[in-house]
Amino acid sequence: MFDFMIAGVQAPIFLLVFVGFTVGIVGGFIGVGGGYMVTPALIVFGFPGYMASGIDMTHIAGKGLVSTLRHRQLGNIDWTMALTMVAGTMLGVELGVRTLVYFKNLGIAGIVLLVTSVVVMFGLFLYTQIETRRSHRALDVLKSEGRQLGRELHTSSLPKFFQSINLAPIVRCRTARVVVSMWVIVLVGVVTGFLAGFLGVGGGFIRVPALVYLVGASTHIAVGTDLVEIVFSGGYGALRHSIEGHVDMMAVVFMISGALFGAQIGSIATAYVRGPAIRYVLSYSLILATFGSVMRLIYVLTGQKVEWLSLIAVMLTLGEMIFLCLFIMSLLYFAWRNKRGAWVPDWVKPLVMS
Repeated sequence: MFDFMIAGVQAPIFLLVFVGFTVGIVGGFIGVGGGYMVTPALIVFGFPGYMASGIDMTHIAGKGLVSTLRHRQLGNIDWTMALTMVAGTMLGVELGVRTLVYFKNLGIAGIVLLVTSVVVMFGLFLYTQIETRRSHRALDVLKSEGRQLGRELHTSSLPKFFQSINLAPIVRCRTARVVVSMWVIVLVGVVTGFLAGFLGVGGGFIRVPALVYLVGASTHIAVGTDLVEIVFSGGYGALRHSIEGHVDMMAVVFMISGALFGAQIGSIATAYVRGPAIRYVLSYSLILATFGSVMRLIYVLTGQKVEWLSLIAVMLTLGEMIFLCLFIMSLLYFAWRNKRGAWVPDWVKPLVMS
C-alpha cells in the first residue's frame, strides 16, 4: 500500500500500474482515454470522486500523446477534423469542470459521476452493439459472395443527414473523405468535451461513435483523430483540475508508467482488424463498465459499508480490463493465422485483415 498524501488515501501501487497498462491497450485500440473505466475504479480504490476525475484526466493526457504519435505513423488522423473540434472541446471541458466543482461543493460529486456514467454508457452500448452487428452481417454476406472486403463498413444512415446540413462554413476532411458543416464537428467537440471535464475522461467513448455515426468518418480515422482531441482535452482538463487541487501526481506517475507500454500495443493492433472489430470492443467495454459503475453506485449509496459490494466492483473493473485485452490479443492472433491461411472461426474472418 502506498500513502497518497495529497489525495489522503492509501492504495496499492501494483493495481494503479496494472490499470494504466490494460487501459492503455484498450484505449490505443478503440481511441478512448479509458476514463469511464478508470475514474469509477479510483473511487472504489478510495479516492474521492473529484480527485479520481483529476488524476485520470492527467494520466489520459500523457497516454493520449503516445497513442497519437503511433496513429499518426499509421495514417489514422484527419488533422482538419481534429483541429476543427479543438475550440468546441476546450469550451466543453471548461463547462464540465465547472459543473463538477458545483456538485463537489454540494458534496455529491461521486454519486452524480456514477449515475451519469451508467446512463450515458448504457445508451451508447445499445446503439453501437446494434449497428455493429448489422455491419458484421453485411460483411458476412459480402464474403460469402466472394466480393472484396474493405477496411470499413457501417450501416448507420445518420451521417447522410448530418452531412446534408448546409450551414457554412463547409469543411472538407480529405483523410476521412468527409465533407460536412464545421458546426457539426464543433458541436461534437462541445458535447464530448463537457463529458471529458465532468467525468474526468478523454471523452473518446462518445466521440468515436459520434465521428463514425454522425460525421461519417471510418472507425480507424475516428480512433486516431479522437486521440488528438484527447491530448487537448486531457491537457486542458489536467491544468484545470490541478488548479482546483484535484490531482495527486504520484498516482498519475504510477498509472502512466503502465499506460505508456499498453498504448503502443493497442495502437499497433488497429492495423490488423476492420472497423466493426474495433466497434465491437468499444461496445463491450461500455457494457462491462456500466455493470461496474452500477455496483459502485450501489456501494456508495449504501454508505460504503457493504464490503462485498466494494470487492465485486473492484473485481468487475479488473476483470473487464483483462477481458478486453484478451479479446484484442485474440483478434491479433486470428489475424496472424488468417494471413498464413490457417483455420480461424468463421465469425472472425470478416473482422480481420486478410
